[in-house]
Amino acid sequence: MRARRPPARNEELLDAAMTAFAARGYFGTTTAQVAASMGVSQPYVIQTFGSKRELFLRTHAHAGSRIVAAFRAAANGSETFVPASLGAAYVRLVRSDLAAVLVHAHAFSAAPAEPAIAAEARRLFEEITATIRAAGATIPEAAAFLSRGMLINNLLLMDAANASADADVLAIVEAILGPSDQIPHGTDPSTDEGPR
Repeated sequence: MRARRPPARNEELLDAAMTAFAARGYFGTTTAQVAASMGVSQPYVIQTFGSKRELFLRTHAHAGSRIVAAFRAAANGSETFVPASLGAAYVRLVRSDLAAVLVHAHAFSAAPAEPAIAAEARRLFEEITATIRAAGATIPEAAAFLSRGMLINNLLLMDAANASADADVLAIVEAILGPSDQIPHGTDPSTDEGPR
């Protein structure tokens, strides 16, 4: 059994929670799994965050701030929309911070049963949309860009790059995310490792 460490800073706790939720989503993750990922006790998680729902909401907002920051950095204050630049920023985020992208995507599947998560998912979607629009995207450009992002999220949730044997699916994955050897593996819910 892993030795417990002293409670970390809030950001470190949310990073660990992101890893746990990315692997199994909201419904498939227990507070005990989150606590193990954080290196703290389950009572500490509840005492600190109040409930699994509140922890997921804060984790989702934490993950979302990374997505928005990536888009803002790629736009670099420009008012001319360059979808390739912002798209490349999202693919870089997939490669460097897969857990943030997966937590963002998992909120959509939890939203129908959890109104608070639905509200948080809409809040982040609105913030991302506003960021894309501020970068100069028209409504049709924003819709096309966000649609491609949603496809990326679903390909990642399915671990299509690593688990599909269908040539057409793999060609789509490569067309959008690049060579499969550069795409992180999805999640394996049978382990506590989270995104590989």
